[in-house]
Amino acid sequence: MVTNHRVQPLPMRPEEGSGTGRIVCEACGEQFLVTVHSRARTTAKRVRYFVLGLIGLALAALLLWLTFDVAMQPDGPDLDMDPDIASWYGYTGIAGILLPLFGLGYLINARKYDGVGKLRRIGEDGTTSIRTAGHKLLPSK
Repeated sequence: MVTNHRVQPLPMRPEEGSGTGRIVCEACGEQFLVTVHSRARTTAKRVRYFVLGLIGLALAALLLWLTFDVAMQPDGPDLDMDPDIASWYGYTGIAGILLPLFGLGYLINARKYDGVGKLRRIGEDGTTSIRTAGHKLLPSK
C-alpha cells in the first residue's frame, strides 16, 4: 500500500472560540470543512486532558495501595472491617486496570492535541458527511 501525504493549508486560527473553514484537496478536488480552535481553547483542552490523566494515574495508585497494602495484611483481612472482601478485590481490580489505561490515554492525548479537528466532506448537494475515506488530518511535526 502506497500512501501519499500532501500538505494542505488550513484556515487561520481564530483569536477566540473556534472557526470553521473550507479546504479543497489538491489530489482529488473534494471540498471539506475543517474546524480550528483558538490557541487559548486548545491550551485549555490540553491542560484539562493532562489533569484528567494525572488524576486517573493517582487514583489507580491509591486503589492499588489500598488493595495490596491495607486490605491484604499479613495476619489476614480484618473481619470487623468488611465481611465481603472478595467484592472489594473485584471492584479495585477492575478500576486498577481501567484507571491507568484511561490516565495514560489522556496524557498521550494532551500531548498530541493541536486544536484542529472535525474534518467533514462536503457532498454534491452541500450536506456534510463524517466519512472521509482516503483523507485525514495529520499533526505537523
